Amino acid sequence: MALAINQQKCGYCGSESFRGIYCCAACESLATVTKSPKIFFNEEFSYLDQENFRSLYKIENPNYNYLFFAEGIHCSSCVHLLEKLPLYCEGVLSAEVHFGSSTVSVQLDDKASLGAVAAAIKELGYAPIPLTADENTEEKYKAENRQSLRRIAVAGFCAGNMMLFVIPVYAGLAGPLGELFNWISFSLFLPVLLYSAVPFYKGSLASLKYKSISIDLPIVIALLSSFIFSLVNLIRRDGAIYFDSTASFVFLILSARYLLKRVQQNYLSTSVLKKSLNSERYTRLGEENTTEVVPFQSLRPGDTIWVKKNQILPMDSRLISERALLDMSLLNGESLPKTFTQGLPLFGGTKVLEKDILVQISCAFESSKIGQLFQKLEKSARVKNNFINLTDSLAQKLILVVFSLAIVFFVIYSTIDVSEAFNRSLALIVLACPCALAFGSPLTYGFALRKALRQGILIKNAAIFENILKIKNVFFDKTGTLTEGQLSLSHTEPQAIPTEIRQIILSLESQSYHPLAFALRSEWSASTTLLPVENASEILGYGVRGKIAGHLYELRSLSESTHDSELAIELAKDGAPLCRLYFSDTLRPDSSNVVKTLKTSGIQCFILSGDTKERSIKTGLECNIDDENIHSSLFPEDKKNILEKYTNTCMLGDGANDSLSLQCANVGIAVKGSVDLSLSHSDVYFTRGGLMPLLDLINIAKKTRGILVRNLSISLVYNTIGGVLALSGFVSPMLAAILMPISSAVIILSCLWGFR
Repeated sequence: MALAINQQKCGYCGSESFRGIYCCAACESLATVTKSPKIFFNEEFSYLDQENFRSLYKIENPNYNYLFFAEGIHCSSCVHLLEKLPLYCEGVLSAEVHFGSSTVSVQLDDKASLGAVAAAIKELGYAPIPLTADENTEEKYKAENRQSLRRIAVAGFCAGNMMLFVIPVYAGLAGPLGELFNWISFSLFLPVLLYSAVPFYKGSLASLKYKSISIDLPIVIALLSSFIFSLVNLIRRDGAIYFDSTASFVFLILSARYLLKRVQQNYLSTSVLKKSLNSERYTRLGEENTTEVVPFQSLRPGDTIWVKKNQILPMDSRLISERALLDMSLLNGESLPKTFTQGLPLFGGTKVLEKDILVQISCAFESSKIGQLFQKLEKSARVKNNFINLTDSLAQKLILVVFSLAIVFFVIYSTIDVSEAFNRSLALIVLACPCALAFGSPLTYGFALRKALRQGILIKNAAIFENILKIKNVFFDKTGTLTEGQLSLSHTEPQAIPTEIRQIILSLESQSYHPLAFALRSEWSASTTLLPVENASEILGYGVRGKIAGHLYELRSLSESTHDSELAIELAKDGAPLCRLYFSDTLRPDSSNVVKTLKTSGIQCFILSGDTKERSIKTGLECNIDDENIHSSLFPEDKKNILEKYTNTCMLGDGANDSLSLQCANVGIAVKGSVDLSLSHSDVYFTRGGLMPLLDLINIAKKTRGILVRNLSISLVYNTIGGVLALSGFVSPMLAAILMPISSAVIILSCLWGFR
């Protein structure tokens, strides 16, 4: 299904726009507001500028120094508004919203007013709560959920009891008793009007203040108009009373919103690792070698803990034990474990495989590489894309169309029957509220991101699901992408390396992160004791060196090798060669099948490698990639220049030396390397080894597109048919209130079924 929509660039954020100058109401509001920045001040928050409170709430984090819980964040427009705090408040250097936890992290200048920041957040329509470094934001989120449940409970209680009094009236009860029952209904409706419906008032006031249209606006108009109309009829003792149906309407809307919020919390949060850690228990060493079992939440930097076999390292740490075998797949995509020696830093999120190890925690979870990774994903999950812009625009237009139709119909039909005109117009406003249309696309993308995450695919931006389906040219780095990137010792000269020489080589490589070092540790370190090394150093591109027992040993790479498909290094003692070691890399088991599948789909495949021509052609032959599409001996800039000659490109590399080409491609995918570096230069990161995640990503993108079209079709068909039935008198306001959340439930079920 193709959507032919006129597009242009948004006048505020530069995204593609379907609705005119601005792509959405948030951008239109921001463009208006930021023309005249203002400084906020509120006596309520003046205490925050006292030194004892500033020091209490200050957080030592490289990306922010203050954190606020902002109650009321519920959509992407909220995120965009709050992240423009630097434009509203002097001294605010940056602001990032974490949608899943409803928090705003702020980088504040030392001379800036913390109270003004809190006042600005409140002015924008959110309740700010400053947080200390140790406070649990999940508890704040639970408190907000409890508040929502209380509003739902009040609305449900009042609506249910109203039904007991209106049923006799509907059955024909009249006179003083019928009038009394109507006044009781009025009394029961007041808590709904003055308490349960408060969130709708806040949303409507904010939309009017910033000259935008929100979904809360038609809800409030329907609520207040039905209340006023009913109250007038009650005083006149003539005409229809809508207190019961309006209370039921509020109850059902609040319930639908709460359901959606719970879906977002349970399905759209990307911080799955931290949630899995919450149930873990670790043994912490105290003074005089005492031990205590503590939960994950109690761990602090500097703690020394035992991590058991098959447990996950909770935070970045330093290895105290002599040796550790770790599963690094989450961080580097490699299925094979790696061996670390005493003193090496270990990363949170890796799993202990062989035996219990002793480590010292070096930083908090939020500051660790894996913690920062999930914070990036939490933020980027709410980035706008073309389809969300389209549905936002359609939702805005639908509200205007519904309002216009309701007003025109009421004016015309009032000449026949005022009560029936109001009844049908109210049913139209209630039934055609575009809630399902507004949240259908963000919800679908959220489910898609979660589905991808479960399959080992980390995605920075939901727009990737659109871009990956446009790809016509796929470029592969060779080493570590098409090949395993996991070097193994193939043979040596001489054939048998003496034990004392092995001991020297492992001692030199004990602090190295080079793939050759991991290969040697994996091959030899099981029964080898390390020797002390003096003046140890590692020279990039050359090797390692150091003094052992007074002799200078060098483990250096060989530029020449009689084996073109292998890498070679040489050990020298005081400049004299002792032995040579040769290493080989093998093709990933799935590389050939992935290339074949892509070519069958009409996609061209290329190799961009810095390796030699012989090794590149050998790999290309094994993958069935044409010789003219194989480029070897390339520098990073060369890869970028080749990519720029093509359109609709996808680059797969290791995230380090391929950073330029990953950024240049329409879709950059990192399959190996440091996870934080990879995500800073690429759009996608594979935590699973191999290239099959690429085909999985394409399949998820196709499924996402199909669900988006289905949800959009459901919303438009529902609103069209429902609007016609409402104006024809077949749907009452009460029935409309029942049908409206049902449409939202259908969209949620559509997503659950589509990504099952």
